[in-house]
Amino acid sequence: MKKLLCACAFAAATVAGNATGASAEDEISFLVVDYEAPGMGDWWQLLASTYEAKTGNKVVPRNTPASEYYEQLLIQAASGTGADILTVNPNNIGELLAAGQLMPLTGFLESSGVKDKIVGGGFDALTADGEIYALPITGRTLELIYNACYLKEAGFDRPPQTPQEFLDYATKLTVKDDSGRVTRYGANMVNANEDPTYEMLLMWSLAHGGSFADADGKFTLDSEPVIAGLKQMKALYDAGVVPKGMTETDQRSLFATGGTAMTIDGQWQFPFIEKNNPDNFDCYKSALHPWDGPGTGGVNMALAINAATKNPEAAKAFIETAASAEMQSTFSDHSPYLPYGVNALTDAQRAARPYLEAWIESSGNAHPVAIPGHADQFNEIWPIVVDAVLLTLRDGKPAEESLAEAQAKLEDCCAR
Repeated sequence: MKKLLCACAFAAATVAGNATGASAEDEISFLVVDYEAPGMGDWWQLLASTYEAKTGNKVVPRNTPASEYYEQLLIQAASGTGADILTVNPNNIGELLAAGQLMPLTGFLESSGVKDKIVGGGFDALTADGEIYALPITGRTLELIYNACYLKEAGFDRPPQTPQEFLDYATKLTVKDDSGRVTRYGANMVNANEDPTYEMLLMWSLAHGGSFADADGKFTLDSEPVIAGLKQMKALYDAGVVPKGMTETDQRSLFATGGTAMTIDGQWQFPFIEKNNPDNFDCYKSALHPWDGPGTGGVNMALAINAATKNPEAAKAFIETAASAEMQSTFSDHSPYLPYGVNALTDAQRAARPYLEAWIESSGNAHPVAIPGHADQFNEIWPIVVDAVLLTLRDGKPAEESLAEAQAKLEDCCAR
C-alpha cells in the first residue's frame, strides 16, 4: 500500500546565521523525488531556500520522478557519484548500509538537539545496530475512515472498535437491490494481487496480537494471530460485504463516491473525497483502527547523508534545517502526509483538518509494513504473502495450510 507559504517571505524571516558551523558558500547536492511537483515539491523548495538563506550555502537538487528514484539512488551510489543528501526510506536503508553509503548520525542528532525535536518512535525504522542513519520527514498510518451518515442510518452511534464489530458493522451496512446485487458495500478490504493485500493481512494480524516476524526477525506466518487475521479476511470476503478482486485504487474511488461505508486507509483520502464527493464530504469521519495495539505504517520518506560527502557540516546543517520548528510547522500546508516534528501541526492546522487526529495519535507507535530485519527483501516477501491470502480467499484453502506454505517459502528464500 504503496506510496507540500511563500518561500521568499519565510526564508527572509529565518536568516539567522549558520546552523552547524558549515563554511560559507559550500555547495551540497540533494537527490529528491518530484522536486518541482506541486505540494511536496513546494516544501522541498522551501526547505532548500530556507537553508540557503540561513547558511549562505547552495543546494543543487537532483530531481527524479518517483518511478526512477530507486534506480537513480543505486546507480549514483554504485558509481561513487551519490548526492550529499539522499532521500531514503526504511526499505532501502539496509542495502545502502551494506554498500557503505550512509553516514551515522546519532552523535550529531543528539548534540544538536535534533533528536529531541522528533516524535517518539520516529527513528526506530531508521536505526541499525543502535546507530541512527536518517531523519524521518514524512510518515503515515492507516486508520478507520467511515461514512457517519450511513452508520447513523444503520443505527450505529459510534464507529467499530474491534475486529468482530468491524465485521458486524460491515454486514449491516451492506445494501443490496431486489435482485441481490450489492449497491453499497459495508467496507473496503484490498484483496487483489498487489502489495496492499500484504498490508491488509498484516493489519488484521496485528489486530489479533501478532505480526509477520518475532523480535529476532524470524518469520511467523504460520502463527495463530496471523491465521486469525487471515480468517478475519476470509469472513469479510465470504460475507460479500467487501468488493472482491478490486484494486486498491478502485476501492478508494468507490469509497470516496459513496459506494462503500467504511475503509482503513490514509488521511490523504479526505482531500480526495472532498474533490470527488463535495456534497457529502461532511458525512466522512475518522477514528483509530478498530483494534487494540498499533496500526501499520511509519516513516515513508527520510533524509540521510552520503558517507562520502565532502561537505559533512553543510549536509548536517541541511538536516538540522529540515527538523526545525519553522520547517516542520509548514509541512502539512503542502503534504497530506504527517510530519515527524514534535507538535509540528499548529492549532489552526488541526482545527482546519479535524480528521487528522486519529493519525496524529497513532503515528508514533506504528508497526512497520516491511518486516524488521528484512526490509530490503520486501519485493521478494510480499508476493509470497499475497499468494497465501488469495489461496484462502479465492480458492478456499484453509488459512492454516496457505500460511504454512508461505512460511516455508519465506524460510527458504529470505531467512537470515
